[in-house]
Amino acid sequence: MPGMSRPVHLPDPHTNPEPAPGCDVCRELVKQRAEARKRREHGRAALCTVEIGQHPHPQAARK
Repeated sequence: MPGMSRPVHLPDPHTNPEPAPGCDVCRELVKQRAEARKRREHGRAALCTVEIGQHPHPQAARK
């Protein structure tokens, strides 16, 4: 159809990034995220998820 744009594909917002093994920061963020979800603090839980996904680790630690 003329004038229609292609569909947008967004990532699943419920996908949880894997914490790096042995990382104390990631382990604490996973704990905080679980607690926030129990309290239905969805915004806080989402922030924890983003922080886990963006927390820097060497590539070898992510595998």
